[in-house]
Amino acid sequence: MDENQESKLCRNLETWMTDLPKQLKAVPLIHLAIPGSHDSFTSTIRSTSPVAPDSGELLLRLKWLGPLLGFPLKRWVRTQDYNVVKQLKAGIRYFDLRIATKDGTEQLFFVHGQYADDVVSVLNEIENFLDTHLKEVVIIDCQHFYDFTSRDHDRLMQLLKATFGVKLLPYSTTMDHLTLDFITERYDYQVIVIYRSDKARFNEPFLWPGASFPSPWPDTVSPTDLITQLSDDINRRPLRIAFVSQCVLTPTCNFIFRNLFGSLKSKCVIPLEKMKYKWLYNQTPGPRGVNVIISDFINMTEEKFAKAVIGLNEKLMWDDVSINGEDTLPRIE
Repeated sequence: MDENQESKLCRNLETWMTDLPKQLKAVPLIHLAIPGSHDSFTSTIRSTSPVAPDSGELLLRLKWLGPLLGFPLKRWVRTQDYNVVKQLKAGIRYFDLRIATKDGTEQLFFVHGQYADDVVSVLNEIENFLDTHLKEVVIIDCQHFYDFTSRDHDRLMQLLKATFGVKLLPYSTTMDHLTLDFITERYDYQVIVIYRSDKARFNEPFLWPGASFPSPWPDTVSPTDLITQLSDDINRRPLRIAFVSQCVLTPTCNFIFRNLFGSLKSKCVIPLEKMKYKWLYNQTPGPRGVNVIISDFINMTEEKFAKAVIGLNEKLMWDDVSINGEDTLPRIE
C-alpha cells in the first residue's frame, strides 16, 4: 500500500466494516487489519483529575500536591484526544480499558495515572453507536483492574451484560469461523468483550479470555527496539487466534523526569511517527500477519492511523495473499 494513496476501503471510516467488499466480509476477523486505540478513554483527563491507583507508589504519595502534580502528569498520561464517539466515527474498533474503583463512590472509572471518564457513560455511548451501525463490530478489552474486589468484578461484568445484551458474541475456543458475515449477518452480534481476569470471568460464556487475544507489551522508549519487537512478535503469532500489536512507546519514570516539561505526544508519539508508518505500510493482514494494531493519539494527521490500518485489508484481495493458510481470494477491481 502506498503511503500517499488512500485506500478505497477508507471512504467512510464510520462505516468501514459495513462497507467492506463481500469477499472481505468472508475473511475471519482474526485475519483482518483492525485499528485500535491504546489507553482508549483518557481524553477527559485534566490537571485537576485525581491521581489514580495505577500511577505507582511514588505518585500516590505525592497526590496531595493536587494540580501542582496534575499539570505535568496530565501531559504524560493522556494518550488520546478523541472521546469514544469521535474514535468510533474515526474507524477505531478495538478499545483498551484500564478500570478502577474510586473512594467515596460506587462508580467505576477509566484510569491511566489519573482518573478519566466513568465506565457507564462510555459503554452507553458505544451501545448507542452500535444501535445505529448494525454491521459494525467492536472489541472491548478489559486489560487491567485496580483496587478491585470480587464484588467489583461482579458489578462490572453485570454492567457489560446489561449494556450490550444480545450483541455480545459468546466465547469460542476456535476463531477462524468468526467472519463479519457470520457475526453480523447470520447472527446479530456486535461486541466482543475480553476480560483479562480468568478467575473473575470463570463460567461467564459471553466474556473472552485474554489468551484468545494475546497482546505483547513492547515496554520500550526506543522506536528502533519497538519496531524490531513488533516484527518479532508477528513472526511468532499463533495461527488460529487473534493478535494485538501495541505500536506505542512506554516512557519510564526516569525518562519522564528528564523531559518533565515535554509530553507523551512530543517526546514519544511524534518521534515514532515516521518509523511507525514505514513499518505499518509494509505489513500484511492474514494468519501470519497483523490483526489488531493500537496506537496513541489516533486523531493525528487527519486520522491517518485508522486509514493506514484499514487500507492494509486491500492486500487480502491480491491473488498471492493467503487468507486461511491455503486458499486465496480473487482480485477485486
